[in-house]
Amino acid sequence: MDKCGAAVITTTLVFLAVAEPASAEDAVQRPRVIVTTDGEVDDRCSMNRFLLYANDWDIRGLIHSSSKHHWKGNAEHLGHKWNDVSWLDEQLAAYEAVYPQLKRHAPGYPTADELRSQVFVGNIELEGDMREATPGSNRIVDILLEEDPSRVWLQAWGGANTIARALKTIQEKYPNRVDEVSAKAKIYLITHQDNTYDTYIRKEWPDVEVLLSNYPSFGAIAYGWGKLLPPAEKKYFGRVWMRENLLTDHGPLLDLYEHKELRFRSEGDSPAFLHVINTGLRSDEHPTYGGWGGRFYQAKPHLWRSVDGKQPGPHSISRWAIDFQNDWAARADWCVKNYEQANHHPVVTLRHDQNITAPPGANIMLEAEATDPDGDTLQYRWWPYQEAGTYPAALTIENAATPRATFRVPDDVQPGQTMHLVCTVTDNGSPPLKKHRRVIVTCGPE
Repeated sequence: MDKCGAAVITTTLVFLAVAEPASAEDAVQRPRVIVTTDGEVDDRCSMNRFLLYANDWDIRGLIHSSSKHHWKGNAEHLGHKWNDVSWLDEQLAAYEAVYPQLKRHAPGYPTADELRSQVFVGNIELEGDMREATPGSNRIVDILLEEDPSRVWLQAWGGANTIARALKTIQEKYPNRVDEVSAKAKIYLITHQDNTYDTYIRKEWPDVEVLLSNYPSFGAIAYGWGKLLPPAEKKYFGRVWMRENLLTDHGPLLDLYEHKELRFRSEGDSPAFLHVINTGLRSDEHPTYGGWGGRFYQAKPHLWRSVDGKQPGPHSISRWAIDFQNDWAARADWCVKNYEQANHHPVVTLRHDQNITAPPGANIMLEAEATDPDGDTLQYRWWPYQEAGTYPAALTIENAATPRATFRVPDDVQPGQTMHLVCTVTDNGSPPLKKHRRVIVTCGPE
């Protein structure tokens, strides 16, 4: 190492790098998140899980919107399958009941009143309605115009119309802020649930980055999960597992989960927030990286579509299904159990940089260390996340089941190609929990 701790090359071409902060968990800034929802049953199920992760984000809006499936209607037009907005009030009341217990297990949980202050009614009258500004669309405007340059994740669990109305207000009233807003707004669409992306956002806001999750990507945990999930994962959504781990004796919030005979119902909108949970996979850094919310390919400038059905490789969401179901079950336990009775995530730290540049043929020492707040036994596994990188051939990591592993950059790797190497640490608690750290190796000059 040099005096600054930068990565250096030894005569044996072994790469070392500076250690990260002692607690990488604390160094991660909570992303700003705004949810728009049409109140469909799978939205309500998604919200039930979302609230258990409320400490992972800086929640800046919980906004009622419409979709082609659900709208309220008005004096001239009948509504369609609309569920009264009071459903969210009911969930927040149940969250309030378990909040004292949740905050014993992890810092950062907002109070129920803090979440209530983020609830707004957006454009709900008609499908694709963006005619007038609403309290919900104005809330999005206010957040996007804040001086804070950090990203704002705009999640469309229903239609994109309230988001579109907010952008239209900015375009009309603050045209000098369009470039600034385009740089910070990140839209995650669960398919096209109205036409406002195609008719307005794509045309008038071409520089806003949009992630579009299409079927069968989000479908793996939507209504068709029983047909899309492999057998090994399907049991984690079935009646026995759901009853034992979530739907029995887990408090008033889980009591509201709308199941079908105690089985998983549908959470087709959950990928929008699974994408920004701090798993350590860095999935929110770039659409191609992949994580719990899926992986994406670039379809057009600033438009990314889910890879499933378009590119080879494992299903980008269901590959994590057992992990995120166990993780959800652990948080459900937090609602009713004391700290020493429940399981908590390992804390994993890299002993070197998370981004490394190395030439062909170089040997890279990979090292992680982990602690477990419950004193559980930990298992390490280094593995190449093959599809996330741009080097196409298979990769090998030596001593992959230890904290310290070795990776040799292939001789035929081309300058600029990337290889994604992940350290997954699993505890032996009940349910078992995982944390990850991703290292991205980019081929540089010799």
